[in-house]
Amino acid sequence: MNFEDLIAKVKTCGKQKLAVAAAEDDAVLEAVDAAHKQGIADAILVGDEAAIRKIAAELNIDLSDYEIINEPDKVQASLKAVKLAHDGVANMYMKGLMDTKTFLKSVLDKEVGLRTGNTLSHVAVFEVKGIEQMLFLTDVAFMTYPSAPRSRRWPPLRSSTRRCPAPSMPTSCAR
Repeated sequence: MNFEDLIAKVKTCGKQKLAVAAAEDDAVLEAVDAAHKQGIADAILVGDEAAIRKIAAELNIDLSDYEIINEPDKVQASLKAVKLAHDGVANMYMKGLMDTKTFLKSVLDKEVGLRTGNTLSHVAVFEVKGIEQMLFLTDVAFMTYPSAPRSRRWPPLRSSTRRCPAPSMPTSCAR
């Protein structure tokens, strides 16, 4: 499987709605625009509207298909964007140009966050030249010391993919 195969599978899930906190970042806007053009996701951009429009103009990104919520304050932008996911207006919540601490505080906010009582996790996907398979890294910042019982509850970790613990853990990689 390569990244194009993964994109093809994602497209079968139907178009999603993405809420982006602090969307005033070129890499974020490029990713959101690529997802939009591929029919994967539409986005609600929350952040400094003037900065979002300036960056989009520099990148030749047409913002006419995007809703923009002007909120220059990063903390407030994160709370407004996560509330969109909390309320079901958006299916996903994306971190823009803000500290991870601010982003995670919004996710864990008791009123508008995304608390479910389950373990918080994330996955990063990499396609690296010279490596025949894609790399899926999970819990590199959220759960730096996962226990075996937690890993068993998450089905993808039971696959034949190679798992490695956090670099600071004194154990070797296991298959």
